[in-house]
Amino acid sequence: MVSKEQQIMDLLKRRIKRLLTVAELALPEGRFTPFRQVVLDELGKSGFGKDLERFFRGKSQSGE
Repeated sequence: MVSKEQQIMDLLKRRIKRLLTVAELALPEGRFTPFRQVVLDELGKSGFGKDLERFFRGKSQSGE
């Protein structure tokens, strides 16, 4: 069974992939890699993923 956290992250990953594709086409050479790193840090497992985990953990602890 896939958790709600994982479902949300899977949906977000599709949008991140599209965002990075457009950014790669639009940004000058040499600027895409730092941009990609920031996006992945903020919206990936170590950023938004951790926030999402805390959110659902808090919900389950409060009985909702």
